[in-house]
Amino acid sequence: MLAPDSSVPRRDALLRPETMAGVLSQRLHGGVPVEACERHYVKYRVGESLRVVYRYRVGDATHFAAARSGRDDGIPAPEVDAALYPFPHDRKLPALTRLPGELVAWAAEQSATSACDDAFAKVQRGDGERHGLHALADQDAVRVPRILHDDGDVLTIEALHGTRPTMHAFGTTLAALHEHKGPGALSFARLDLARLSTAADVIARARPDAGDAAKRLVERLGAPPEQPVVTIHGDANLGNALQLDDGTVALLDLEHLSEGPAAADVGQVVANLLVGRQDVRAFLDGYGPIDREALRWYTLASLLARVALPAISRYRPELIVRLPRLLG
Repeated sequence: MLAPDSSVPRRDALLRPETMAGVLSQRLHGGVPVEACERHYVKYRVGESLRVVYRYRVGDATHFAAARSGRDDGIPAPEVDAALYPFPHDRKLPALTRLPGELVAWAAEQSATSACDDAFAKVQRGDGERHGLHALADQDAVRVPRILHDDGDVLTIEALHGTRPTMHAFGTTLAALHEHKGPGALSFARLDLARLSTAADVIARARPDAGDAAKRLVERLGAPPEQPVVTIHGDANLGNALQLDDGTVALLDLEHLSEGPAAADVGQVVANLLVGRQDVRAFLDGYGPIDREALRWYTLASLLARVALPAISRYRPELIVRLPRLLG
């Protein structure tokens, strides 16, 4: 589904669990069969590099290993033109060896999360999550996890338990966040015009049959409408929210907490709901009044940069195949 990439000539093999099961077996486990091999994380930079984390089983034990294209500083895997880094080895996360508990998420070279004693421990390259949690620590407008311990390398936060929020309750919670007057948030830049143009260029290179539609969309969008700046989540989606037993919706993964237009959050949610054919009206009813021109602009911008581009960079085949129609 993707155009050939001369910079990552073995891209498709690196993305294929059946191929990588054999590679992991031979290179890391002396030929012992690998079972239940699945992609856990993908970061594909078109024309540059590919990182894939695989979760797999050998016997009764679950393992994680990252594969990085074009590298030779890990365990060589020349059959896929890559190096392997079995957990907890990571080129850019030296503190990974200090992560306690059971690994639940690993974005190679970016972050990792483990579960331990009703808490989550996190190791990250940047300070986004730490910054976001501190910024919302002393307020009661929205529920967020509490920081339990922070030694500078490993951030331990409260584990919250609940279910997927209702659309209406999620909308109401985002509106409450946008009413919060909090200092210290970063300026929102994820939908800058330059980034939208870059997104369209990347889509055109990876999926040429969707390229013209992506570029036309950027041209039609033009500059965003002027909007007041509020506190926004910066990566608003249902996966970053949890409805607790008392009905409260907690917001999670606050590494992109920013100061920006409310429609940036709302538009990202609406774009994902439209693509997933889910109930947009209940979400908007829960959120309340919003400028329709701004909502339209940020929904379309999010469709391009927060749905279509990640379909490629995170390798989501079910969306890649739909890109020409979605962008058209």
